[in-house]
Amino acid sequence: MELKKPFIFLKNLPKKINSFYFKKLKSAIVINDKSKDKKKYNPVTNFDKSFEKFIRSLISKSFSKDAITGEEFKDKNSMNNFRWSVDPIDGTKAFVIGVPTWSNLIGLTYKEKSVIGLANFPELNRYYLNDKKNTYLYKNKKKIILKSSKNYDFKKIKIISNFHGNNLKKKIKLTKTFGKMFRNVSYDALSYCLLAEGKIDVVIESNLKSYDIVPLIPIIKNSGGCISTWKNNSAEEGGNILATSNKKLHKKILKIINPIKKNIK
Repeated sequence: MELKKPFIFLKNLPKKINSFYFKKLKSAIVINDKSKDKKKYNPVTNFDKSFEKFIRSLISKSFSKDAITGEEFKDKNSMNNFRWSVDPIDGTKAFVIGVPTWSNLIGLTYKEKSVIGLANFPELNRYYLNDKKNTYLYKNKKKIILKSSKNYDFKKIKIISNFHGNNLKKKIKLTKTFGKMFRNVSYDALSYCLLAEGKIDVVIESNLKSYDIVPLIPIIKNSGGCISTWKNNSAEEGGNILATSNKKLHKKILKIINPIKKNIK
């Protein structure tokens, strides 16, 4: 399929989003908790909703016949095979406390397969984008082709993990399995982008939504990395996700987490 028009659209999108964001910063941030479980905290802000409305409007203007799925509003359905995915603020918890690792995630699927994705970081002044062959980092007016690490030596790999909605015992079990290689922290989408840069070898997460991961799938794959569910199925639907820097490492990690995945829903 032809990606030229979506690529140009996404390449021009960060400038528009960032301009919108910095103008909106003049207004107050309103925070609500959308979690139905009192023991959990799932913040949503007026910025999340404003971002999504703005991004959806731009997509609809350029691709009026395409479907759209987003975090904050109902799906816009379509009869064609193209569906846009929008996570207006990936890392809302970071956003509300002023940590600059949050991002805007926008991706496109064709026949339910992710083909192009954008991860935009307004506060870090950088964005990640793929075309048919490569993944790029745009930073300081430079375009850098990214290549993930080829390392599969367990003594040297770096692992980042985050468990959404899972209990402490399961985190401890995974930590014990990987030992010193394991870092039970997450930079949200930035973790996957750092993997594409070759700075991290493995990202393990659970309970992700489709809009959390769809834009990141081609960013990982086109840098040379691998991404799947813990059961080694396609990652487009979300769920428990494993991303690695190369195929050999992916096979190794899948074997290791096989007994753990049975205990994590």
